[in-house]
Amino acid sequence: MEGNSIKPSNRSTQVESFKVMHVLRRANQLEAEGKTIYHCEVGQPESGAPKNVAQAAVAALNGDANQSRLGYTDAFGLIALREKIAEHYREKYSLPADKEVGTDRIVVTTGSSGGFLLAFTACFDAGDVIAVASSGYPCYRNIGGALGLELANVPINEEFKLTANELRKEIDERKASGKKRISGVILSSPSNPTGAMLSVQELKDMCELCEKEGVRFLSDEIYHGISYDEEAATALSFSSTAIVINSFSKYYSMSGWRLGWMVLPPDLVDPINTLQQNMFINAPTISQTAAIQCWEPETIAELETHVAKYRKSREFILKQMDSISEIPSKNIAPADGGFYVYIDLGEELVCREKGLGSTEMCRMLLEEKGVAFTPGTDFEDPAGNLGDRRFRISYAGGTTVVADAMNHFKDFWPYWVKRVQEAKM
Repeated sequence: MEGNSIKPSNRSTQVESFKVMHVLRRANQLEAEGKTIYHCEVGQPESGAPKNVAQAAVAALNGDANQSRLGYTDAFGLIALREKIAEHYREKYSLPADKEVGTDRIVVTTGSSGGFLLAFTACFDAGDVIAVASSGYPCYRNIGGALGLELANVPINEEFKLTANELRKEIDERKASGKKRISGVILSSPSNPTGAMLSVQELKDMCELCEKEGVRFLSDEIYHGISYDEEAATALSFSSTAIVINSFSKYYSMSGWRLGWMVLPPDLVDPINTLQQNMFINAPTISQTAAIQCWEPETIAELETHVAKYRKSREFILKQMDSISEIPSKNIAPADGGFYVYIDLGEELVCREKGLGSTEMCRMLLEEKGVAFTPGTDFEDPAGNLGDRRFRISYAGGTTVVADAMNHFKDFWPYWVKRVQEAKM
């Protein structure tokens, strides 16, 4: 009987897919068929975990019974790892005495994704409004939507940033129109997909605005360590109420180890402890054990060689894009940090009424040239029309892959321009 039918929840059917994974799946299918694929779609470092980290995991597995049991840890994680994280904040960010991070405020999570779920459930209730950048990481929207949160997509500025100026405008407009107030904001700096990074002053202004307006700030800092001109600042320097979320997946090159951490304000320590106990128990013990090696001098030296490769690939892509006259420099996000270049084709280089947007361009590029880029539909405000105009290039996959991919893209480019022009006639 229809009334007794078993079906998926409305929540699960209303959540959008993570579209870059569709690109990866098709790229892997073509690769399995024997086609050479240049993977510039996912933000996964070419390198595996640092040597010391991998060796520590092997040692833990091969130790005596007590060492290799790898059972449950404290819900907040191994104290030795949390001590390393606390030391990292003291040394890297030179936090003032009143902002220093104790191990009691650090929770080791199952990747940053586990951190997002814990943070959203601890900070917000169904129906609360959270602000996200109009160009941003799609899982913010998708996880928030699954939890019944309402989203305020705040337009980024001409520098591809969401700053306190844009957030203040959204807050003021909501007050004037009687809309629900914003309860929280989440953004990454450096950003995925744009690579744009808030300056120290811009981050300070964001923290101060959020505290003044009673908005919980979730600062996603997973690309810290990967920046090219200026060092990224942490929200911990300016806020006593912000949550900082980080991960071992990007700078530390441990994407498959599913490990991250959060630094919590005091009022969220007990709620998140309870949620962690019930949702995850603890982050993977083998990953925690190995990650203690992440801040050893030889490990950092190895990781900095990765950043040098990212820098080289970034410079190559930006130089190649500069040689494409049809795309003005203002349409290319600044790529201050992380390992992405984000590009807006503009209205002149798409013809969406004929199905020729960035989604189709990326599909053709993959099928014909074996180059995997990600269309902007994964990152843009779904209520707008910019998603099918923009695309992201990941340069996490190595300098050779990037060079080959860009050479193939430049070969493909005149064909794309011609096809769009013909479609517009």
